[in-house]
Amino acid sequence: MNDADSKNAVNRSRDRNAFDSDNANLSTEELVRELQVYTDLYEFSPVGLFTLDDAGNIRSVNNTGASLLGRARPELVGVPFEQAVAEPSKGDFSVLLNDARTSQSKSACELTLISDSSRQLPVRIDALCCKEGTEYRLSVLDITKRKQSELALQRSEARYRRLFETAKDGIMIVEADSGAIAEVNPFLVDILGCKREALLGKTVWELGFFARIVPGASDFKAMQQKEYFHGDDLLLATVGGRDIPVEVVSNCYQSEQSSVVQFNIRDISIRKNAEQALLTSEEQCRTIVSNINEYVYSVRFEEGDITSVYHSPKCFDITGYTPDEYYRDPLLWFTMIHEEDRNLVVEFLNGIFAGLDHEPIRHRIIHKDGSVRWIVNNCAVQRQRRGDRLSITRLDGFILDITDIKRAEENIFFLAHHDPLTKLPNRSTLYERMEQVICAAQKSSRNVALLFLDIDGFKQINDSMGHDVGDRLLQSVAKRLSDCTRSCDVVSRLGGDEFVVMLWDCGETETTVVAEKVINAGFPVLGSNVTVTPSIGISVFPDDGRDYLTLLKHADIAMYHAKKSGGNNFQFFTHRLNEIAHERFVLEAELRRALDREEFVLYYQPKVDLSTGRFSGMEALIRWQHPAHGLMLPESFIRIAEESGLLTQISKWIIPTVCRQIQQWQQQGINSVSAAVNLSASFFQHPDFEETIEDSLLQTGIAPECLELELTEATIMSDPQRVLGSMAAMKALGLQLSIDDFGTGYSSLSYLKKLPVDKLKIDQSFIHNIARDADNAAVVRAVISIGRSMQLRVIAEGVENASQLAWLQAEGSEEAQGYYFSRPLPVAKMTALLKQRANFLHNPRGKTQSKTL
Repeated sequence: MNDADSKNAVNRSRDRNAFDSDNANLSTEELVRELQVYTDLYEFSPVGLFTLDDAGNIRSVNNTGASLLGRARPELVGVPFEQAVAEPSKGDFSVLLNDARTSQSKSACELTLISDSSRQLPVRIDALCCKEGTEYRLSVLDITKRKQSELALQRSEARYRRLFETAKDGIMIVEADSGAIAEVNPFLVDILGCKREALLGKTVWELGFFARIVPGASDFKAMQQKEYFHGDDLLLATVGGRDIPVEVVSNCYQSEQSSVVQFNIRDISIRKNAEQALLTSEEQCRTIVSNINEYVYSVRFEEGDITSVYHSPKCFDITGYTPDEYYRDPLLWFTMIHEEDRNLVVEFLNGIFAGLDHEPIRHRIIHKDGSVRWIVNNCAVQRQRRGDRLSITRLDGFILDITDIKRAEENIFFLAHHDPLTKLPNRSTLYERMEQVICAAQKSSRNVALLFLDIDGFKQINDSMGHDVGDRLLQSVAKRLSDCTRSCDVVSRLGGDEFVVMLWDCGETETTVVAEKVINAGFPVLGSNVTVTPSIGISVFPDDGRDYLTLLKHADIAMYHAKKSGGNNFQFFTHRLNEIAHERFVLEAELRRALDREEFVLYYQPKVDLSTGRFSGMEALIRWQHPAHGLMLPESFIRIAEESGLLTQISKWIIPTVCRQIQQWQQQGINSVSAAVNLSASFFQHPDFEETIEDSLLQTGIAPECLELELTEATIMSDPQRVLGSMAAMKALGLQLSIDDFGTGYSSLSYLKKLPVDKLKIDQSFIHNIARDADNAAVVRAVISIGRSMQLRVIAEGVENASQLAWLQAEGSEEAQGYYFSRPLPVAKMTALLKQRANFLHNPRGKTQSKTL
């Protein structure tokens, strides 16, 4: 304690009236000791004591006050107390001092101080103004623990309130003495459908909501006599008049100064619905078991005795015996097992009794009416431990009548190995038999011939006369082939109109006799005077192959060449035919890669206006720049491309290529250029046909009339209605249309009038020897006359000499093309020719052009 503080303490002591006359008589030493006691009480008071001047500066502070602020007392003297007050509390502190000064009595408030460590300290301050407003005395009490306790209490109450408010069960607090409702949570209010205010203060039994939970005051009192009350499946009424099944639990406890009863009310609608659904499901199961096709049974085992527990009504349909007959005689079922299957059933049951895994078994039973039935029998056992061993207590199973299924399986087995239409062995059966026959032939050094037969024109029969006629034709072929062969031979149908005949112990001579017999017999189409013919390929074991697949492949190759030769004949396989087939296979594979490798090129052959001799257009002709064989003409690969399905892809390349070339010529100043493209039937009927044409015109921007499409009569007649629609669409776009090779097909003139074409193109076969062949001349005159009468331009192709040209000019043909004028030219030479603007009549180029096409 410093000197200033000691002097202040002495002065305060003298001012107090507590020093009465007795104290005045004390000695100095006693007075010092007494003073020390007061000093200790001041310094170590649990309350911080501060003395402030009238400006609020600290004059003195005890140890406790200095500790609260975390600073030494000398550092605090002369410092404004307000510096230790947290910013939010400074207003409250000013009010405190003002109240103490004006009221001249003690004032108090709670605020926050900041210690030297920046720690916020909640305190209670009592202030007293002394010495006529020139001095303030403050007592500061640390209330941190009290504040913490209050906060903990608030959190606890808030937690309880959240649980109460968010509980998914209804909660109701009722005063035990009066029965008045003190509180309800939102969940209960929602269930009831009323407002909270409508419940509070009402006695629980006077509200209709709880009438079946707490009927009256006596019931309420009775509840309180128990430790807790539990009621299940009670009904809670709602505002809407709906009764909700609920589970209620109540218990009584002390709350503050009174006793309360808490009701927890749980909606059990979902559980009740589930229980009802389960009952309904069980009833449905009983109904299903009674009505399903399976006969369901259950028997019980007790001390070696068998007792029937359940037999579904279906047992009567399957076995002929009623459930009552089984109940009277539990062993009845064993007596009806087919004699030949009893060992199978005994083995099955022994396995089940031994606990082994098992699959359902199929066996026969004797129906009560004496008929034999096939059934599927499956069962499971229930076991119970009796002492040291498990014993069978129950056997449950089902029986399904599969008599119809067995018959169907037999039919399916037949169908799996035979063709359903002709009843002949199918591909898989032929393979199995051929393997057996070849094995026998190897051992006995015999020949086996394989005939691969295909019906000529079968697709046309199907398309024109209907599939029913085609089916009857196939049945007729099957019968005729069977008539032409022996019982040791095999006649089979591979599919479609393909048949294979296997001849046992037949060489080339014997096989020729059979093949001629089949060829000469022919196959009449029922209901018409049409007779179709076969194409037959023959391979012979062992010379043409030592296994079935090789023999079949070689017979197929031979059949292909028989068909290429015009059909209605047979061909024996030779190694040369195999080489041709291999060459065709290689060429087809190379064709598939040619597009990707950009090996195709287009040549162009001019068309000439016979009245002026000037260029009137051109025809685009494809060439294949083969990396090994050089430039190949279309006739060496187009047929293979069409048969392999590649011609459509090639056509989809030709159209945009021609359009781009016309665009390039126009950009070079060569105008009024048009080019014709010959389209295959497959591409013209392809779904992408019209889109390919439209995209090519759109991307190049050339006028539609610059592109001419040539269609053969065969293309048009392949599907007249569809082709007519596509031709109309192309004509609507503005394209030129012409019929190529006119006169070689079979289209009628009445149908020709319907076609939106601009030109007829006379096939070159009629132009050859036209001056010396009267028949050809007559055909050409007729075509020119048809074109003139129908206002169609007529162009002749294949003009090779001056005499042919003169004849055509004399007869009135308007256009021509051929070697006499120009051979087909590559793009560069065609470009040069277009720029020359030559007169082809005065200067024919066919004689001087290079032979290179």
